[in-house]
Amino acid sequence: MIKQSFYPILLLLTATILSSCAGVYLKNGKLAYEQLMYQDAITNLEKGVLKKPNAESRLMLADAYMKTNNFTRAKQVYNEASIDPSISDEQRIDFGRALMSSEQYADAKDVFKGVLSRTPGNEAVQNLMLSCKNIEKLKADSALFEVNQVMIPGAAVAFSAVNYEEGILFSSTSNTGTKDPYTGASFIDLFYSKNEVGNWKNPVKVENVNGKFHDGIATVSSDGSMMVLTRSNYMGKSRLGSNEDAMNNTQLYSSVKDAEGKWMIPELLSFCDANHMYAHPTFSPDSKELYFSSDLPNGRGGMDLHKVSYDGSAWGVPENLGERVNTTGDEVFPSLKGSDSLFFSSDAMTSIGGLDILFSVKRDGNWAKPEHLSYPINSAADDFGVTFNDGGDSGMLSSDRDGGDKLYNFLMFNPEIDIDGLVTDIEELRPLDSVTITIENLTDGTVETLTSDKNGKFSYDLLPGKEYRIRAERDDYLDITQTVSTVGKTSSETVDVVLEMKKLVIADGTDNPIDPNGDSTGDGSGDGNSNGVYDIPNIHWDYNKWDLRPDAIPYLDQVVKTLKDNLDLKVQVQSHCDSRGSHHFNDQLSKKRAKAVVDYLVLKGIPRKLVKSKGFGERRLVNGCKDDADCSETEHQANRRTEFVITEKLD
Repeated sequence: MIKQSFYPILLLLTATILSSCAGVYLKNGKLAYEQLMYQDAITNLEKGVLKKPNAESRLMLADAYMKTNNFTRAKQVYNEASIDPSISDEQRIDFGRALMSSEQYADAKDVFKGVLSRTPGNEAVQNLMLSCKNIEKLKADSALFEVNQVMIPGAAVAFSAVNYEEGILFSSTSNTGTKDPYTGASFIDLFYSKNEVGNWKNPVKVENVNGKFHDGIATVSSDGSMMVLTRSNYMGKSRLGSNEDAMNNTQLYSSVKDAEGKWMIPELLSFCDANHMYAHPTFSPDSKELYFSSDLPNGRGGMDLHKVSYDGSAWGVPENLGERVNTTGDEVFPSLKGSDSLFFSSDAMTSIGGLDILFSVKRDGNWAKPEHLSYPINSAADDFGVTFNDGGDSGMLSSDRDGGDKLYNFLMFNPEIDIDGLVTDIEELRPLDSVTITIENLTDGTVETLTSDKNGKFSYDLLPGKEYRIRAERDDYLDITQTVSTVGKTSSETVDVVLEMKKLVIADGTDNPIDPNGDSTGDGSGDGNSNGVYDIPNIHWDYNKWDLRPDAIPYLDQVVKTLKDNLDLKVQVQSHCDSRGSHHFNDQLSKKRAKAVVDYLVLKGIPRKLVKSKGFGERRLVNGCKDDADCSETEHQANRRTEFVITEKLD
């Protein structure tokens, strides 16, 4: 009896103790999270959420996992919290990123679609959703690259390598030293490893450069006399500096060699300040400019790419590289191949997952819209920190694709694939100048625009492993598109592209009487548009029937393409009969045939509001084959035709 009465009290006491413990874990976890001590936050929040789950703590835990690149656990926790209405769009975006890093692209696309339904203008989410949609294209052409892991003895972590003397400088954690509360691992140091006969030697710390906290991600001037590196904001030799929010933002420091060729103690660059983060420096080939990543104000958001001039003794004022390169996300780890190719990583452009490597080419002094590098250079994990060897087709990159940041050698097969383009009038066979040519990379969504010259010519350099759509536009002609693929091409070649354009003629509202002397013969011999009439050649009908025949489908598909290329046009499909049969019968038959064509166009994706049908029976004969005329079957066939006219061009 005593035992029975004591049991409920024991249960209540146990629950109270567990609840109290959970509260302590959650409190400590939240405090650690606010202090950016994410590994401590994870340890406490995991225990607290297990005992006393709530949405706020789950989301905090998921974000801590994202901050420490544990996307698998972040995905699991976000999945548990995603049904809660308090989850923000920013957190949903992180959920989508975590799904992408686990190659769950369809699920990620659904998450991004939900975000876009609330914020349709979110550029970063649009890019990520397009990436999920085009993932097969992004991963299609793996033959363009060979990627192999670099084995450096004793370096479990290695990233951001740069060529230096007979080896590389790279960043790595140490087996000893103070732990970084942000990640729980040791602070980063800068190491050197020498390559001897293809083998990497045991790395050594760079003397005088490494301090107590983060020191790494370096670049060396072309003459080897100056190093610029990313460091924690030091106050003296052994104390972290901070801004007014008690945060330590990494800064850029420089080290020069002394008379004996040894690196000296690094000094803070003059343009840096504690209130902003500066990281990932890289010199231009002539060392007169330094590129880096920073969250300086007046950028697009997150970390943007910047450059600053250097005259050999003084630094200039940092300059943002602009919106063609930077997004509302993070652009980081810049590097240069020559003076006109900029490589970097972004989490808000085209992506297979995590940070992906892109590159931008300088044209007319401006950086073009970045292009995405194919798989396996990029993976579902973070890929960053490219450096090139002499010759430019090989080098190293950094990636955590195998669980932890490691270095990888890559070899790039880089065929030169050029378009030799020509635009002509399809009827007059003359070249067309001033045609706007838009070349869209269907693999990553980038677009370039150029104009045909006086000879109708244009040229463009294509990237290997991509799908392209080329569009030609001029106000007095119908738009036309053509697709070009470089997937699978591993050798250089020139691709001939001929774009044959038809004149745009809009009906004048007089019901388009046919001109017997015009080019609309209906016999398939021409592409005429006399009086605004465009033939659909080789559309034959069985006697007394209006079913589309299989031999007509290829020609109707050409019409579908024309109309899809020109979705700003309204058209009327017109069908005609020969003179045999009664007027009433031919009127009804031609109406049914015209409607059958329109139904097919709509079935193939043309909006019904853009296409109408009309039958003219035998009222518009193109020759003298009237009721009692002695005509051949070929002459009668010329009258049994189907055409379309353009009735309106929409604004």
